[in-house]
Amino acid sequence: MPLHAILAGLTRRLDRAGLLGAPERQVLLGLKPQRRQVPARADIRGTRDHDGAHLIVSGVACRYEMLPDGTRCIIALYFPGEFCGVPLLVPRTVTSTVGALSACVVADVPLGTLATLVRAYPRIGLALWWLSVVELSIAQEWLVNAGRDAERRIAHAICEILARQRASGCDEHEVFSNGIRQVTLADITAVSTVHVNRVLHALQEGHLIKLAKGVVTVPDFARLAAFAGFHPGYLHLSDGATAAPSEAGAPGVSVFGERPDARGFAAVRRGPMRG
Repeated sequence: MPLHAILAGLTRRLDRAGLLGAPERQVLLGLKPQRRQVPARADIRGTRDHDGAHLIVSGVACRYEMLPDGTRCIIALYFPGEFCGVPLLVPRTVTSTVGALSACVVADVPLGTLATLVRAYPRIGLALWWLSVVELSIAQEWLVNAGRDAERRIAHAICEILARQRASGCDEHEVFSNGIRQVTLADITAVSTVHVNRVLHALQEGHLIKLAKGVVTVPDFARLAAFAGFHPGYLHLSDGATAAPSEAGAPGVSVFGERPDARGFAAVRRGPMRG
């Protein structure tokens, strides 16, 4: 996706806070971040990096921590058009790392550029604060989701991923076949990879998803959302993005590849079965 389209999407996203005027929109659209390629399973930002923010141009990224037993715990997802690691809004000491789930193109916005923007345009700073509150809202919903049974927990995660990728304007097949695997879903929902596979087959038996040739499809998004108790308000997306995706109801739309990706960031190991 072209960078100008990503910047336009970011501007629309920040505009959801209702704080931006024409000058702020113009300066955001005129940003010239430094682009770089990040291979799949490589880190985008380490725990000690505080040199700026990272805008996802293409691909799927996540924020994760490694537990003492070697299990990876994914605590946030980032799709094209989303900022991650805004240093003005996070503590100087963080224990999590931002990594690429798929091959990503990342646009780095230096700390000095962000600081200058916020000083010159305080409404941009407020909009970035709003964005951090949205991220906290998503984290809170993930905590609530952890209290659901495994079938509804995984169904809820699938619904969120579909809604967010639709809002990003990227191709479903590209995102989910390259970025979200069963092992990724396991690390998001704290369910073992083996149990994720069992749950997917149970959801298929309930006619909520379809499994075919290593691909999961969602024939009826609204029905899956009702089963999962998924209400997209916490995502603060545009109205069009939070409507039941018509694409998700079409045959053959890929949600994520069924084949587990045994590799991961720095020797990821599956822990004991959970959920």
